[in-house]
Amino acid sequence: MACECKQNEKASQTKTRNYYRYYDTPEGCDIFKKVLVTTRYGAIAGLILSTHDVLMYSHAIGFGPIMRRFAYHTVPLVLMGATFAGVSNTLVRVREKNDYLNYFLGGFACGPILRAYLGTNHALLLGGLALGVIAMVKKDSIVTGFQFFPPIPTHMYSVGKWRGDYTIVPDPSEELVHTCGKEQ
Repeated sequence: MACECKQNEKASQTKTRNYYRYYDTPEGCDIFKKVLVTTRYGAIAGLILSTHDVLMYSHAIGFGPIMRRFAYHTVPLVLMGATFAGVSNTLVRVREKNDYLNYFLGGFACGPILRAYLGTNHALLLGGLALGVIAMVKKDSIVTGFQFFPPIPTHMYSVGKWRGDYTIVPDPSEELVHTCGKEQ
């Protein structure tokens, strides 16, 4: 496993972007970086959920209550992301296999955190199973190349788009203009 990580290290250094994504290196390599990526995803999701909670649901007033609501939602999501990445990548190293079971156990390990977050004992088993199955579906999408959320085209690099011909049928008068005056 370590040899595979060293070989791909050179390939990952030639990228033009300056940030690391989860699938830049194979499973089991750069575990700490992968943990940071998943904690970043958890923090973003937690901040969005917390903002929605404060503005639309709990209507917390004051700095202390608002920060408690933000911590209530953000900290468990950050911990679940770190737990998933840590467990699944460590299992790749320990088992020396890169299969669906690693992702399932990584998702299932988030069950106790989900139990503490939701405050119900059902989340320990059922939530762990659900997160494990979701992680297996994500692994399957990576293996098969399926995208849950295809990339949305942006307006960048579209300055010349107005010049494109978006007609279904070409204009017949265009051909007549170019052939007029030529003898056949």
